[in-house]
Amino acid sequence: MTLFQSPAYAAQPFGVIKDIRTIFDAMQVLRKVCLSYGFRYFSVITLPSAVSGDDSSIASMATISSWPPELIAGYDRLGLARNSPILDQLRKRITPLVFEVADVNSNRPGEEPQNANELFGRFDLTMGVYFPVHDNHGLRHAVSFMGDRDSPSAEELSTLSLFATMLVEQISKISVADHAAKSVLNDREVEILKWTAEGKTSPEIARITGLSEHTVNHYATIATKKLGCSNRTQAVVYAIRLGLFK
Repeated sequence: MTLFQSPAYAAQPFGVIKDIRTIFDAMQVLRKVCLSYGFRYFSVITLPSAVSGDDSSIASMATISSWPPELIAGYDRLGLARNSPILDQLRKRITPLVFEVADVNSNRPGEEPQNANELFGRFDLTMGVYFPVHDNHGLRHAVSFMGDRDSPSAEELSTLSLFATMLVEQISKISVADHAAKSVLNDREVEILKWTAEGKTSPEIARITGLSEHTVNHYATIATKKLGCSNRTQAVVYAIRLGLFK
């Protein structure tokens, strides 16, 4: 199913983009598009000029992402961004990049192919597509969709490419809300999100912080609402983007 076939987007597939005012709004739009096309996960990343050493991580690059925390944590724990053939290509191209996960990982050094394939395999991810986009400040971004479907058709790639360009342009305008969000969370709420970002469960965070599991979940829920997100995963990604974890 494409955007044109989806009832929500049939009449005006890009009309909802102009109504995006927050990162949460962008998440909602991306989720509908992702599902309409039969993908599992989406992300919007800001590409560094070059990946350098241990400073590179998918978590720090992600502006928006529906990747599960376990996938993000595993990807960064294995250091897969450092030798990513995808990131290297995205710095050099302006056209969509469609790829098979196994093919891409075969170009990694050492034990990375096996580790990467096992990681993505746990989430049933066999293919994906990235759309490189420059924003109005000259920064290079990429909108991606991943899943286990067939390769997108030429029509789908054309539609999604335009969608990605318009989406990034709208997201780049969202800055005032981001600055305000930094001062919204208290130290304890930031701490809970930080441990969550590191892959810790609520019981584990409770043991680390000395709080009850109920209190941990309460802080996480409040932080999620304050950031205008719909779940803890979104809140973690948003907090990373705001630079709240020092």
